[in-house]
Amino acid sequence: MATRVQIRLAVVLGMLALSAVIVTTLGRSTYRVNLSAAMELWGDVLRDADDFGLQLTRVSVHDETELGDRIASAIAAQYGQSASAPYLTAVGDRLAQHTTRKDISYKFHVVQSPEINAFAVPGGHVFITTGMLAFLHSEAELAGVLGHEISHIDLRHCIDQYQYQLALRRVGAEPLGEVVDFARMPMTIGYSKYQEAEADENGMMLAIEAGYDPRAMVNEMTRFDTVAPDPAASQAQPGPATEAASATVDALGDYLRSHPLNHERIEDLNDLIASDRRWHGSRQVYEGVQNYSQGIPMSQRRFPGETKTW
Repeated sequence: MATRVQIRLAVVLGMLALSAVIVTTLGRSTYRVNLSAAMELWGDVLRDADDFGLQLTRVSVHDETELGDRIASAIAAQYGQSASAPYLTAVGDRLAQHTTRKDISYKFHVVQSPEINAFAVPGGHVFITTGMLAFLHSEAELAGVLGHEISHIDLRHCIDQYQYQLALRRVGAEPLGEVVDFARMPMTIGYSKYQEAEADENGMMLAIEAGYDPRAMVNEMTRFDTVAPDPAASQAQPGPATEAASATVDALGDYLRSHPLNHERIEDLNDLIASDRRWHGSRQVYEGVQNYSQGIPMSQRRFPGETKTW
């Protein structure tokens, strides 16, 4: 069976060959446009190849959960948990009711850090920093952030980051303790563009199904974009995406590095909201500004004026 490296090498060679044909047949004037389209096409091929390999090396829920528990324990030992975790759990549990992977038990943690960040690790652990909690304005915004991170687990993005390495180290045949050193290895490659788009869409749908106003997720992203514009737009060099955490928590980077924002993602979410309204009509959704400020989840109390129609 071809390894991931061999698959990627084959794809790169194919891209180079295709690029040569483009230059020869179309000339330099149309080279950039057609090469961009070709790279999008090859990106789809590479994704399909990766998906095939991930199916062959799929990690069991038991092993994924055990790995995630080890990473989560190390993070908790480093930073501890905040007293606001029960409120976080109430909101997260409401979202998790609508996930696909019913064999995953979700746990929600607060990391004591001023950085604005949120991330997930395999097995159902979702972390959010105190800096992020200070940045958010409503329970619906919190639901958008948690929904995005839950989706990375529900769609298997988290475990896919580790899956090949776990298979190579024969986690299924050896005790997980034999690969405890792997949990300390910071992730230097973040989620792909299509995975982030999937998490955006799935996370918003989780929020809608849980009764939250999906426009809050757009408002939050827009506010991020205002505070710190998209690095690509300013031609700044983005840092490595480090949404998956290491046991030493060295990978706790800024949310704006691990979740690169751009106008395209915001536009896609607005399109999704419009599409949902066309198919399902008006909905009664909840914002929860007072809930968030008082730490009282919507499941316990709905404040006047917080229910919106859209």
